[in-house]
Amino acid sequence: MNIYEHDFTIEYPDINQNNELSDYGFFKYLQEVGCLHASLLKFGLDNSKETHLVWILLDWKLKIYSRPAWKTKIHVVTWPSKMELATCYRDYEIYGEDNTLLAKATSKWVLFNIETNHISKIFPEVASKFSCVDKHVFNSQIEKLKEPLSYENTFTYTILRKDIDTNHHVNNLNYIQFALEALPLDVYQNTNFSSIEIMYKKQCLLGDTITCYCHKENEEEYIISVKNSKENLLHAIIRLRV
Repeated sequence: MNIYEHDFTIEYPDINQNNELSDYGFFKYLQEVGCLHASLLKFGLDNSKETHLVWILLDWKLKIYSRPAWKTKIHVVTWPSKMELATCYRDYEIYGEDNTLLAKATSKWVLFNIETNHISKIFPEVASKFSCVDKHVFNSQIEKLKEPLSYENTFTYTILRKDIDTNHHVNNLNYIQFALEALPLDVYQNTNFSSIEIMYKKQCLLGDTITCYCHKENEEEYIISVKNSKENLLHAIIRLRV
């Protein structure tokens, strides 16, 4: 079966003020294990010079049951769960030291040709390497998020060099940081979210100025849209649920 597993030890930069794995930290280890698996299958980051292909993330859906503390070990499992014409779904499970399920996630990726600068169909060689496992952590597909019509809080930020990754745009992990900065301070300091969804729409580039608009949907849900401050283009939507 095309299942990849990897162990990590929770590092200090990835914990929150309660000494527990942060929202950013969860996504960091999910991203890392997916990249490691793609590299093992010879269509990863370190193969892009030969293949001219990279995987671009479109969506995240994460469910958190428990947050591990600093220095504890986690066991992360991932596998391709569904493949379509140009997209691949990848699912994940994160286990603690006692084999308790800490979190589960699914993600949607598109294959992108960096030579032609266009989305690529998943051709047979890729499909054979990324053979799907008939196992899905969620019963339903990733839901398309809608931009809120109103907002109560904003956060404005200009993209710096440190935000840019190997694909020459803002790394996917940064968007959860942007969203958290847009929350009211008391919510940020006193709330642990158990469900996080991110839908990426358009890449952010070096020097772009973005504004994050935060809307409180109800007592347990916040929706943040990340938009270009000058052109009003939508970069991403993040939904946080308690």
